[in-house]
Order: sequence, then C-alpha cells, then structure tokens
Amino acid sequence: MIDEIELYVQYAVQEKDLEKARYVLSLYKDNERVLRLIREYYTILPEAREEPIHKLSCLMEQGGVGLFVVVCTSYSYLYVVSVEEIVLLGEYREDVPLELLAFFQYSSQDAFLKDCPAVEELVAYPRGEVDTASICPACGVADGEEHLLGCVVELCPWCAGTLSKCNCRFEQLKVEELEDESQLETFSDLLSAKGRIRFCKEQNLAYPGTSEGLDIVEDKKD
Repeated sequence: MIDEIELYVQYAVQEKDLEKARYVLSLYKDNERVLRLIREYYTILPEAREEPIHKLSCLMEQGGVGLFVVVCTSYSYLYVVSVEEIVLLGEYREDVPLELLAFFQYSSQDAFLKDCPAVEELVAYPRGEVDTASICPACGVADGEEHLLGCVVELCPWCAGTLSKCNCRFEQLKVEELEDESQLETFSDLLSAKGRIRFCKEQNLAYPGTSEGLDIVEDKKD
C-alpha cells in the first residue's frame, strides 16, 4: 500500500510539499488502518486542495468506528473510519450528521463541538504498528467493547460457541429461520438481557459444548 500511496502523493501535492507528505506517510508505514485513511485523502483531495497531511488525530472511537481529523497546511478535515469504509464528513469543527451524533451519544451539535479541541491542541495519532490483538479482526471493536451484531468472532452467552454459527438464535426466538429485521431486533434484546460476551484479547473461538468455551463464559461471569 505504501508504493500505491506514494504514487498518489506525487500527483496530489506540489513538489515543495513532497518531503512533508512522505515523512508523515513513513510514520504510519506499519499501521494499515491509518494508511487506508491517508490513501483516501490523497486519492480524492477535498475541494481539490493540493495540501500535504501534517498531522493525524483520532478524535473518538466507539463500536469499531473512529472519527479521525486530517490536519493539512491550511485546512483540517473530519473522516469516519470503520472496517468497511472511510467517509469524509467535511471540514473539522463543522456540523456532522445527526445519525453520527446519536451513534457517539451526543444530544446536539453544540455538545459534540465542545469535545472537539482546537486543531493545535489535537494529539497526534500514535505512530508505528498498532496492537492488532486489542481490536476485533472482524468488526473492529476495541478490547472491552461489545461486538457489532452479526460479528463472526462474538461468542454465544448461552452455549459459548460462535454466535453466528450456533443454533441458539433460533432456539431463543423459537423459529427455524430468520425472516425479517424485527426478529434481529428481538434477538438483540435477548442478547443484552442475557449478557453479551464483550471482545477481549484472550477471546477464543470455541464450538458449542466444549469445556474451553464454557470456561470462557464462566470466567466472564466471575
């Protein structure tokens, strides 16, 4: 991906800014998540402004979704970064979609903006290789967070098997197959009532009925 991004950089910024752009790129050469963001920026320059990236900062994260600020020479931009896609929201410290506010549990634009520090106060995202063990490889949530519903890594709180493969969802709903979205919503409520097994570094994919899987569940209860 590095070579691909360097090619985009050559066409995206002026020659006098190439050194700066390449330096920031080198800081994150071992971080695939950030490299995807950098590639997105240089592939489609916001407003066609030929500015190199000076700093990258993660504003907040929840449920495998991060809000990243890309700080450039004169402008800064807010991006949503998830496992599936990267979306430019617009310039930093401007209004964001209401759905995003709700997702990050903000009641208003003003409340959100209060948690958006000035550009010069943003903390640079850690350079180097990330601890991938602390992030779910399937849905992207962090250690201690609930998986996104449907994640193939999540363990079942009833049988300790893989939730997406075991039969517990059918047994709990008393159906032979899932036919509509309302059933998923009901199952989500049942999961929450039972107590979902949150992602952790030591989480082990176990099949229903194995002692190892049951031990994991008991450990979580303790």
